[in-house]
Amino acid sequence: MERKKQIILTSVFTAISALITLCFCGFRIGFIFVDHVLFDGFCCLLWALFILNTVILFFQLRGSICGNRLYRKKLFIANAVVTAVSFACAVAFLIIGKDDHLSFLYVSAEVAPYLGAFYAFLFLALIFSVSRKTVQKSIAGIVTAAIVITALCAIFPAGGFSFESSPAVFDTGDGYHIVFATNRNSVGYVKLGTGDGEQIIWDTIAGRKESARIHSVQVPYDALDGNTYAVGAVRAVEDIAYGGHLGKEITQSVEAFTPCPDDDFDMTCVTDNHGCKPDWASMRGNADLFVFLGDIANGIYTIDSIIDNLVVPAGELSSGVKPVIYTLGNHDHRGSKVPAMLDALDFGTFYYRVHIGRYVFTVLDSGEDKEDGNYEYAGYNDFAPYFESQIEWAKTLPKESGYNVLITHSSHIFFEPNEQPSPMCAVLRDLGVELTICGHSHTTEFVPADESKTGIAYYICGGKNGSHDLRYTKMHFANGLVDIQSQNTAGETICTQQVQLTEVA
Repeated sequence: MERKKQIILTSVFTAISALITLCFCGFRIGFIFVDHVLFDGFCCLLWALFILNTVILFFQLRGSICGNRLYRKKLFIANAVVTAVSFACAVAFLIIGKDDHLSFLYVSAEVAPYLGAFYAFLFLALIFSVSRKTVQKSIAGIVTAAIVITALCAIFPAGGFSFESSPAVFDTGDGYHIVFATNRNSVGYVKLGTGDGEQIIWDTIAGRKESARIHSVQVPYDALDGNTYAVGAVRAVEDIAYGGHLGKEITQSVEAFTPCPDDDFDMTCVTDNHGCKPDWASMRGNADLFVFLGDIANGIYTIDSIIDNLVVPAGELSSGVKPVIYTLGNHDHRGSKVPAMLDALDFGTFYYRVHIGRYVFTVLDSGEDKEDGNYEYAGYNDFAPYFESQIEWAKTLPKESGYNVLITHSSHIFFEPNEQPSPMCAVLRDLGVELTICGHSHTTEFVPADESKTGIAYYICGGKNGSHDLRYTKMHFANGLVDIQSQNTAGETICTQQVQLTEVA
């Protein structure tokens, strides 16, 4: 065959094969039903076969351009037959799976840039500058190495598959949520060790295991209190409709979980860390309960910001054996990943009640600190009805006997345009709340009720004071007397206070 015809024919079949490769990548996901009709992995096999066929055709094209140096007529005919058969299969699949065309196009559009880059690499390695051996060999070597490294990183990501945090047990008023994170998408679970044997609870949404990096598994109080448990995850290599692949499984055992005592207990409060990276373990102490008062970061823009600034600190402070309470700060409502964070934590609502002995902790979301129409929010905020729903919820709460305490981010509880406290304050006073534990202003101070805009005394627990310095607060509760001490990460005491709570009969 003359050289010109070799180049034309090889170019045509290479282009068709490249297109078919893209098609079958889409079929592998969009038309996965074919696997059930023939055999498991059929679409994956075809996809791999057509990629191999395309690579060989590129070699053929290079041989044609270089004057038959790599051209093999029999191999070309075999590849042309494979391309023709694959084209016929593609047409047949498109006809049979006509109801899945949109899914196919969506998947194909997602993968097209990657395959395009792959073919660009092949072009640079095998076609570009073929007349210059030195240049061609250098480019071929670099591009081939890049392809191999990219493939290896895709199959075996750097850092492997591991936990990014120890588990943290969040008390949400109706049970515990055991939250932990992995460095890759995975399906997560909690394994409880009970007297009747082991019980596994998966992180699911409406019965389907969730493929994510952050996992939240709800566990009843009586199932966890005093019991050992373990968290586990199975890497989700591929999560596609009617198919997919799970990979390596990892587990992490935890000592027996200890609930907060009914009285005479210690609480450590962290607020406004805003991405601060202190030595969390050094702040652990002997606390029985850990409270995060919001503003974990300046904004929630990535999954990593949620992991690094809430899941990891909560895990390191509590070691997974002491309960944690979390309330959202105003900065925890800012950023594109806020919905992802709320979904990942899976608390249901972010206003609830936690009972510890005679202590009743009402946890409220104080939301943003400006009007919804403020230019900073760019039209994303609609807190007015959200606050109304909290007020209506609070009105349904019974006035319970014991010591009533509010946990929230902002001391003013909610913003009102006229700078007056919202109606929620009157509801809380009727419930017997007489102390607010909060943050927001990055100070450590106590404000008595007669000086508070809300009519409820409040203590501000500190905040970020440098990239590694965080002012935080320790509280000891005993018979309604709260001993408060705020300090920095160097262990220096900044503020002390005593508050005597009145027990509601």
